[in-house]
Amino acid sequence: MAMKKVSVTLDADLVAEIKTEVGERGFSAYLNESIRRRRQHERLRQLERELGEEFGPIPDDVRLQVRNEWDKFERQVAEAD
Repeated sequence: MAMKKVSVTLDADLVAEIKTEVGERGFSAYLNESIRRRRQHERLRQLERELGEEFGPIPDDVRLQVRNEWDKFERQVAEAD
């Protein structure tokens, strides 16, 4: 995938925190992955809106079930690290 160098302005405390975790060389990859996840989230929200318009809203009990399953998955991932 082609890469493009850009200039951005970020909160200094966030930059320091991230660089402490990932190092100077991992900073761009961290930002790239964060932006990629944000875009994926935005696309999923758009799909949810479109499907809601076509088929109606997701029932509350289904939302709760999915949320519980997601929380369980996140706990399992955290325990594996």
